[in-house]
Amino acid sequence: MKRWIPLVAAAGLALAACGPTLSGSAAVVGEQRLTDSELAETTTQLTEQLGIPESAQVSQAVLSRWIVAELVDEMASRKGVAVTKGDVDAAVAQEVERAGGQEALEQGALQAGVLPDAIPEVVRTTLLVEALSKGTITGDDPTGQTGLLTQIQQLSDEISPQVSPRFGTWDPAQLSVGALPDDLSTPAGAEEALVGLPPQQ
Repeated sequence: MKRWIPLVAAAGLALAACGPTLSGSAAVVGEQRLTDSELAETTTQLTEQLGIPESAQVSQAVLSRWIVAELVDEMASRKGVAVTKGDVDAAVAQEVERAGGQEALEQGALQAGVLPDAIPEVVRTTLLVEALSKGTITGDDPTGQTGLLTQIQQLSDEISPQVSPRFGTWDPAQLSVGALPDDLSTPAGAEEALVGLPPQQ
């Protein structure tokens, strides 16, 4: 891989969306669930390893990344796009070399909000994004990322990911979990969803 491809970020579901289907879940995408305990464990590990306080923004970032990854996985499944464990292992090895070692890669991942043991899964999603982007390349969109972003937004409209209002809201246009209306923090734009691990020189 030449660069880490976007994985995601920012806002939107009404309080009424938190019905029985969200019981015990922080978010639901189709039949996939991220439980409250899984979210809590991930955010706690991140904040402890980064030495920062737990906050709504950290939980929202974790939720955003998870939801977008699930949407990418669903799109890949529908289009018959897949990557093997060998592909992932090879890509991780390249990133380790590019970063200057395993420890350097893990530190870069942490700064991007990715736990070290989640690196292979993030790389897998990145490879799927790269493969899916090839099918949306046009003269005005040489990388295909703009076209893919639009398709993921449309898939989000169709699937309607649900987020517990305890953590924020999901906005399919912005492709991210953002603050509740009474929170003054501003969610990132959809174009800022193209954030993964920083490219290594």
